[in-house]
Amino acid sequence: MVETLDAKETLANVPLFKDAPERALEVAASVVQLRQFPGGTTLFQEGDMGEALYIIHKGLVKLSKVDLGGYEKTLAILQAPEFFGEMALLGDKSRSATALTLGEVEAYLLFEDDFNKLIQAYPQVSINLTTTLAKRLSGTNDEAQILSYKDAQGRVAYVILRLYRSGVIELSKDGTATVQLTHQELANLAGTSRETVTRALKVLEKQGVIRTRPKEIIVMDIDGLEEILHGIRE
Repeated sequence: MVETLDAKETLANVPLFKDAPERALEVAASVVQLRQFPGGTTLFQEGDMGEALYIIHKGLVKLSKVDLGGYEKTLAILQAPEFFGEMALLGDKSRSATALTLGEVEAYLLFEDDFNKLIQAYPQVSINLTTTLAKRLSGTNDEAQILSYKDAQGRVAYVILRLYRSGVIELSKDGTATVQLTHQELANLAGTSRETVTRALKVLEKQGVIRTRPKEIIVMDIDGLEEILHGIRE
């Protein structure tokens, strides 16, 4: 009973269940299964058959895809209370991306039969699903446009700002924030090479908006990154 109440409280904050009736939350809480995953766990790989939707309770999950050239492209880094893995339950049943845990993760799994029953029984859940998918598509289009036209510094600035805006990184009391990603992981997010990212980080560091340490980037000036992204500061 306690586990069901905890699940219901978590689900109430998930975009999929926004404004959904109380009964929908109760039904969902009674059927989801809480799982724990160590860091570095591949939850599923691109091409796998999909059986469940994942709702993040704690931790970070990276979604990535291999492009036509054989290079990994990071699509998103997700945190609670975001959900993912729904596309394989709606379409051809195969996963369109790979999901990897970044550190320890707790997630609720909503399996296909229960997922389909929920969206059929509660129209608000179905509406929320459609709204979320539309927002993701719009965000993907905006990102593609930005990454197509910006130089290397602009691309890296955009990625860091995206992580900040999504809450993956937060400002500390002294106004700085730490991004715990390698240069290769940043390159995957920016859609460029590790060498290009390394050069871009050196330029950004000279401009005083970041500092770098092994596997860490300390953001010193969020407004400065915004200016670089929009071409206000060269």
